Amino acid sequence: MHHFVTSLPELVERPPQHLLMLYSGGLDGTFLLHRLQELNVEVTALNVRIGDAEPAETARRQAELFGARFVDVDATGEFFSEFLPAAIHADACYQNEFPVSSTLTRPLMARTAVRVAAELGCDMIGHTATYMQNSSIRLSGSIAALAPEIGVAAPFLGSDLPRADKLAALAGTGVTFPEGIHSIDANPWARVIECGSLESPENRLDETVFRWTRAVGEAPDEPVEIALTFDTGLPVELDGDTISLQALVERLNALGGEHAVGRSSGLEDTPFGVKNHEIREAPAATVIIKAHQVLANAVLTGAEHAVRGGIAREWTNAAVHGGWFGNMGESLARCLADLDRPLNGTVKLKLHKGSITVLSVTSPHGLYYTRLGAQFHESMNAYAYSPWLTLATWPDRLRRTETVK
Repeated sequence: MHHFVTSLPELVERPPQHLLMLYSGGLDGTFLLHRLQELNVEVTALNVRIGDAEPAETARRQAELFGARFVDVDATGEFFSEFLPAAIHADACYQNEFPVSSTLTRPLMARTAVRVAAELGCDMIGHTATYMQNSSIRLSGSIAALAPEIGVAAPFLGSDLPRADKLAALAGTGVTFPEGIHSIDANPWARVIECGSLESPENRLDETVFRWTRAVGEAPDEPVEIALTFDTGLPVELDGDTISLQALVERLNALGGEHAVGRSSGLEDTPFGVKNHEIREAPAATVIIKAHQVLANAVLTGAEHAVRGGIAREWTNAAVHGGWFGNMGESLARCLADLDRPLNGTVKLKLHKGSITVLSVTSPHGLYYTRLGAQFHESMNAYAYSPWLTLATWPDRLRRTETVK
């Protein structure tokens, strides 16, 4: 049986010998470091960087202040080579509303933690996600799937402490935290903003929370046109120039944000039925997903497109709810990548004041009839339509005849 610790009292009763804790320097993690120090638990604090160029020195100083060893791992390369492509193949938008965000980073963080824990001989991996965050099952589920022999500590699932209590416990330690009213979680694909006035969807949206995107009224009057070229379902060129996925995301975040593209808000379902209000901005994700959907529609048959859409929704739901490394999650991801093999071509888009207009799509595998030219019409002229219409309308004609009788 896998060992889960889900509250602070449990952690006191069953402390690990050596805990590897995912730590970015925030209040929750620092409070937990302080408690673990009081319990004389050996702790290694792990910061997993995804898109950040420099190590988190503040997190390092705070971890060392509480007697923890600090390890910093840059996982940006893995994010762009493995995790983001899976999301692009799936057009991954949770509940068909907004591009996924921490759904991509949490399993990567968990896999990194499992690797480091094995190297250091840790018997438990800890994180600070709460019951209101789907990240709790994403982290715990990924760790359990990858390393069933390692325990998982998620003490804030069962111990919901107010911010003021955590600050009071840290008083006198020399550690302070800014009084920000919003919680921000950002990676190269999306920036998510929560808490404060955003907690309730009934409150009017505070547009000052956005950083990556301009308001529509502040966007340029002149639109910008771009051409995205895909190879087997992944973008490889921008305006005819070969570009890495990382550089493309950086470029489109800037360009899309300038033209007010990529803002969204939605209510995310949690494991316990209630919904969590999230605001996010994801300019590059919005542009790439739109282009990918257009190309898929041009290349895939109706049946392929329908099946792919169902698989994409199932994979996204599985990934959101912690099943990235589960059998179904991994199988569906492989299937989506395989279905995308014929998705080669170029989609031209216009970005203008928050909108995306499709200007054209070109693909050597496109099924649009104009690619066949006069040959298509010649073939169709030789088709016998009467038998087709007879068979296609037979059920309705039969039923109507029986009704008349």
